[in-house]
Amino acid sequence: MAYTYKQAKSKIYRNWIIGIAIVVPASLSTIISVLKMFYFSLDGVDPLSHALAQPIKRLVALIYQNTRFLEFIWVHSPLPSPKVLLTSQNAYFLIGYLMIFVGLAFIASAKALSARLATINKQIEDEMIKASVTGNRIRRQQEIQDSIPVNKPDFVAQIHTLYLAPVIAGVIIAALTKFTGLT
Repeated sequence: MAYTYKQAKSKIYRNWIIGIAIVVPASLSTIISVLKMFYFSLDGVDPLSHALAQPIKRLVALIYQNTRFLEFIWVHSPLPSPKVLLTSQNAYFLIGYLMIFVGLAFIASAKALSARLATINKQIEDEMIKASVTGNRIRRQQEIQDSIPVNKPDFVAQIHTLYLAPVIAGVIIAALTKFTGLT
């Protein structure tokens, strides 16, 4: 099944809005959750690890003090625990983290459909130029747009956004938490 040109254009706007509405709060929540995890999990028993944790804790406290307008997100963001993986807070964190990639998939879909429409616009312009040069009846741009079907974007093409990117980012985050001594 295919969209009309007008339906495709509204689908682009809808996907952009939905994608941004998902990505922004999910990203803020994930970042704040990681900062909270650093603040509350970086407690060293020995003096050296305590000394290394203090600058990070001060940085997180400074960020918290300068982002008081995000108080709602600071209060409601989950506090993940890298030591105990099967907790509800970790599940909420994982859901928020995965929502970033769902939002990015919506944005990627909008970009792909937008690129497709740009190609169609170029073809419409070429057809109008050819018709004017050959002396054939020149159809209005709106008539041509209504006659051209726009194929729906393929969901399988977004597999790297929904599957590969979270796995790669997760491995990097796991390595960083191992390196910083959170686990």
